Amino acid sequence: MRAPINIDLDYVMKAFVGIASPVLGVITSYQEQIEWHLRVASLVVGLAVGVMSLVSMLKKLRRR
Repeated sequence: MRAPINIDLDYVMKAFVGIASPVLGVITSYQEQIEWHLRVASLVVGLAVGVMSLVSMLKKLRRR
């Protein structure tokens, strides 16, 4: 039989902080590029919603 797994919470927290710190550093250094991509993505989504609304309105007008 296997022995039960004993997870040391202190070790897990140190590992989590050790992984999260460099990730936050990378995100901070690339913040400007990430913001630019988010702005472009939101613009594309907004344009797609606008086009879909326009198509829906035109279909309703043609039915009348």
